[in-house]
Amino acid sequence: MKTLSDVSIHAWLLENKITTERNEPLDFKKHLYLFDIYSDFSPKLVCYKAAQIGFSTMAILKTIYAAHKYGMEVVYTLPTQGDVYDFVRAKVNRVIALNPSLQKLTADLNTMEQKRIGTNMIYYRGTFTEKQALMVTSDWNVHDEEDRSDQQVIQQYHSRLQHSKYAWEHHFSNPSVEGNGVSRYWAESDQKHWFIHCPKCNREQFLMWPDSVDPERKCYQCKFCHAELSDNDRRIGRWAKKKSETQAEFSGYWVSLLMAPWIPAAEILNLFNTKSKVYFCNFVLVLPYFGECNKVT
Repeated sequence: MKTLSDVSIHAWLLENKITTERNEPLDFKKHLYLFDIYSDFSPKLVCYKAAQIGFSTMAILKTIYAAHKYGMEVVYTLPTQGDVYDFVRAKVNRVIALNPSLQKLTADLNTMEQKRIGTNMIYYRGTFTEKQALMVTSDWNVHDEEDRSDQQVIQQYHSRLQHSKYAWEHHFSNPSVEGNGVSRYWAESDQKHWFIHCPKCNREQFLMWPDSVDPERKCYQCKFCHAELSDNDRRIGRWAKKKSETQAEFSGYWVSLLMAPWIPAAEILNLFNTKSKVYFCNFVLVLPYFGECNKVT
């Protein structure tokens, strides 16, 4: 079974009044770019992502939903076992504790490393101990912060999918260097970009550095007519594929910090002036580092 889109997840979130780990309603007004990714259950998915954009909360809810609706065994990896404990304690357990419907789903077994959803399991695992990749079976491997994980062990987790009728793999991280982690899958994806409209010239575009930021006015700007772009202009957009489905093995998304409507241009400029080039490429532009950032576009 290969479900490419399941919009019913939004009805499930609404019906169960699901909140975040901060006990806030899911906010698709500020996080409109996440709406389509929530319902994207492509067998293979990759995402270049910035930090603190709502992605991990989405992954938590999607894996619980898939285990519940599709009867899937899920392996969710993070770089180290310490990262697993921090993630489960700070995010997964808090999301479950704040949502009665999720408490019911996990009532039979709810530990730091395992959550039972009905008769199915979600396993939370690190990647710096090889035996962890050999102890479970899986229908869906979700690799979070993949570029900071042990790449050899990530590959070993693939063997856990060999007897599954699903054999799904989702990879996401802020990138590091070309050829490592998520960049290997991005090249095989449809490479979706978030396109917005300029209210002045009506040209459609995606935000990029440095064209979309005016250092003098300290604002986001249209790449074509240089009119100022508001937070709302950046918020409302659509995902457009660079490559067709026949050319792409993975469903791919690029979520840079420039897309976050709550991040002002002044903060982007400050990060450019105060952080290293590697940091700015990997964590702000959310692209692999190519030396002088001369190939990130």
